[in-house]
Amino acid sequence: MWATRKHSGFTIVELLIVVVVIGILAAIVIVAYNGITSSANDAAVKSDLANIVKRLELQKVEDGSYPYPLTTAMDIHVTKSAYDDVNNLYYCYDSATDTYAVQVRSLSGNFFRVEDGVVLEGTGSSGYWAAGVCGILGITWDGNTNGQFGYNATNDTWASWVQ
Repeated sequence: MWATRKHSGFTIVELLIVVVVIGILAAIVIVAYNGITSSANDAAVKSDLANIVKRLELQKVEDGSYPYPLTTAMDIHVTKSAYDDVNNLYYCYDSATDTYAVQVRSLSGNFFRVEDGVVLEGTGSSGYWAAGVCGILGITWDGNTNGQFGYNATNDTWASWVQ
């Protein structure tokens, strides 16, 4: 008689099924995590934008006009880790009409801007660069007398007024 031995362990098919199931679950988790991270970044930059608007409005009440240039004394804080590292924060000021525009770009790639004190979400990238921000006011961006970058991508530094 042949002796029967019981083999314990998993077959290759069972192991493959487990690996496939783990892979599917990992893919679902990664997609969900990326979506949550993008939403968190968008929420942070929208909150920062609303706070910048409050600081600008407070400055107008105190001084009678919106500030230009922005300075560290304004105490503008942003969640720097939530911003894209290119074209991420612009401030444009029109002294003739005493109006301003601000645009930010989240790490998710979404743009947000302020028009008439209201935070709006942009679609696509056209019109949300520096020239587009000043275009909201009907003026041309020059980067010296009417506009400021919050971040300089050339030397990878934030402006001194951004804390």
